[in-house]
Amino acid sequence: MKFFIIAGEASGDVHGANLAKELLKLYPEASLYGTGGINLKSLGQKQYFTDRDMAIIGFMEVFKKLPFIFKMFSTIEKAIVEEKPDAVILIDYPGFNLRLAKKLKKYNIPVIYFVAPQFWVWHYSRIFTLKNYCNMVISIFPFEMPYFEKEGVNAYYIGNPIIDNFKFRFENKEEFLNETSFKGDRKIIGILPGSRKKEIKLLMPAFIDAALEYDNVDFVISKADNIDKDFLMSYVLDKSNIKVLEKAQYDIMKYSDFIWACSGTVTLETAVMERPMIIAYSASKINVFLAKKLSNLRTIGLPNIMAGYEFLPEVHCIGEGSAKKEMIINAYNKALENIDNIKSELAKISQQFLGKTPSKTAAELICNLLEKK
Repeated sequence: MKFFIIAGEASGDVHGANLAKELLKLYPEASLYGTGGINLKSLGQKQYFTDRDMAIIGFMEVFKKLPFIFKMFSTIEKAIVEEKPDAVILIDYPGFNLRLAKKLKKYNIPVIYFVAPQFWVWHYSRIFTLKNYCNMVISIFPFEMPYFEKEGVNAYYIGNPIIDNFKFRFENKEEFLNETSFKGDRKIIGILPGSRKKEIKLLMPAFIDAALEYDNVDFVISKADNIDKDFLMSYVLDKSNIKVLEKAQYDIMKYSDFIWACSGTVTLETAVMERPMIIAYSASKINVFLAKKLSNLRTIGLPNIMAGYEFLPEVHCIGEGSAKKEMIINAYNKALENIDNIKSELAKISQQFLGKTPSKTAAELICNLLEKK
């Protein structure tokens, strides 16, 4: 059995690896091919491109890297033809994966879309691409299913695979505090700056400048696996109340009193753990303008999108130095003023995802599909 998995981002690599582990339980002799990061590679995936190669953010960067994107298309298509996998699994990354799905139609290889593109935000027509070019769509948001049913898409809701990511490094808060050297007598704010170097460069100065305004608060920064620790440490300025932890993202969510997070999957993970937060993003003015013109987006954070309004303050970190710092501080103060409502909304979101086994369920669905084929 061969599975060709296309993951173009760090979160896709994590979700893909969790799914692959469950597939390997069902097919112990299976081989993995495709694109991804360190998690899929650790399972033996033959990688043609890494998630770092494929981390392309914003309209302008896509335009600049068009030659490389075309090269990825041709290389991956050729690899699929040569390997003849039993299934191709596309994980999120819709700008690339939806086009690839169309290319694969002629090869009569089962195509599964895992983590459906957010057609409800923009490009509703993408739902028809899913219908016409994918044998199965695996949804991670319950509110997507009425759309799929209406349009006749072969789709299944499995819960959200972020649940499968929750792995803790520390047994309890005492161990967490020992590692950070915090005494536990002060508020702890966790900082989740993202997994892309460019994103971190844009957001970390604002986070740190704001943190330096709070002498009576301890801060702990999460280091993604694909980010060098020295790179993050260069922002910390050797301050005793600011620490960097590796492989402890979920511990930081669990044991911090509040979170400052970059926009992305971590915001939904933080919401499921019912931890209050602010959501920061740093996109160019042209990218924000185009996103709002071309989509139904009025908020950026996934928890806010699910709630239908901005209950978690969002910060578009533009400008220089003190301007960014003040944006973070103002958003944090706004959240504290509305903390009861925030906790109530987070509890509603959390209840929609707890108690499911997303990756295991997805693997079983794929197995059933292949057996029918």
